[in-house]
Amino acid sequence: MRTKKKDSLLEFMAVQAGCAYLSDLPRISGRQLAKARQALEQLPPEAATLQEWNDALDYLIHAPPEETAQAARERLLSALARP
Repeated sequence: MRTKKKDSLLEFMAVQAGCAYLSDLPRISGRQLAKARQALEQLPPEAATLQEWNDALDYLIHAPPEETAQAARERLLSALARP
């Protein structure tokens, strides 16, 4: 599901959402947000490092780090599900 060069989780999300720049990612909504969330739903927790999951939590929702990739993934998906 990732590109040949291993993109970071945030880069992967930006591409899936159709963002021109990574810095656009925190401001996505509507269809872009749905695309990003759908892509994340298909990623298992082990598809990214715990650091990448926690970086996404911090960058996108300003949440503190989680102790496991599974917990970070679930928290991120939950936050992205809110309008």
